Amino acid sequence: MNETNFFLLESHLDIYLQPVVNLDTGKVLGFEALVRGINQEKNLIIPPNVLFELAKKQGVLIEFDRTCKALAMKKFKEFGLERDFLLFLNVNSETIDLGLAGTNWIKKKAKYYGISPESIVVEISEAKIAHTEKLVSFVEKYLSYGFLIALDDFGVRHSNLERLVLLDIHYVKLAKPFIQDLNNFKKKQKLLEVMYILSQKIGFFVVAEGVETWEEALFLKAQKIPLAQGYLFAHPNPNPKEALFLAEKRLRELERIGANPQPLGLINPLFPSP
Repeated sequence: MNETNFFLLESHLDIYLQPVVNLDTGKVLGFEALVRGINQEKNLIIPPNVLFELAKKQGVLIEFDRTCKALAMKKFKEFGLERDFLLFLNVNSETIDLGLAGTNWIKKKAKYYGISPESIVVEISEAKIAHTEKLVSFVEKYLSYGFLIALDDFGVRHSNLERLVLLDIHYVKLAKPFIQDLNNFKKKQKLLEVMYILSQKIGFFVVAEGVETWEEALFLKAQKIPLAQGYLFAHPNPNPKEALFLAEKRLRELERIGANPQPLGLINPLFPSP
């Protein structure tokens, strides 16, 4: 096994958690779990897309996907987050498309760690799934267990509006390209209006991904899209307590800015004051 392959070992993996916030309440709703490959000696961090591609090449995609989810639930429990927050847990799309993810493994692991299914949001990047019937079967099964369901990165690749009708989902995570510089693009604003109307008619919550500026956050709040995630609030962090502290601080700052408007361009959201 070469050096890169060692990052597939559990001892070289860590889970980073990024807050999902509610702009209306000023509270953190939950955390998305993101795996990273870690080499402390060489100060290297390998992103999840590289890790999953490597796992696929090694023929251990399912095992690796399960390891990542188990580590996420373990950390979520160890930090005592399951009582007050949701865990957004991504399921690798290829395992669904191949018909290999429809077991009750997540249910068993959640029970093992003492986490209620109602505290876990199973995230699916549906645009990557070719077989709609397998997607529907997977979603229906996990809904029957009591889990919440989210469609991730909605609006990219071949996202299918029909699936919003076919699937009983709780959250739709609107992809970052539709949020960037939102306040300056009328078409993006119109899309947001449409998503809000759909969410009200069909019955789901929209989560805006990739929020990085005060302007974007204030615009989302004004347009009744209160759920958001992005660097403005906190980067993915191996210590969820630190991420929680930063996100709550940023939410308080956002409240002050909204109450007392100022030249927002003078504030750099990526480097918050200590």
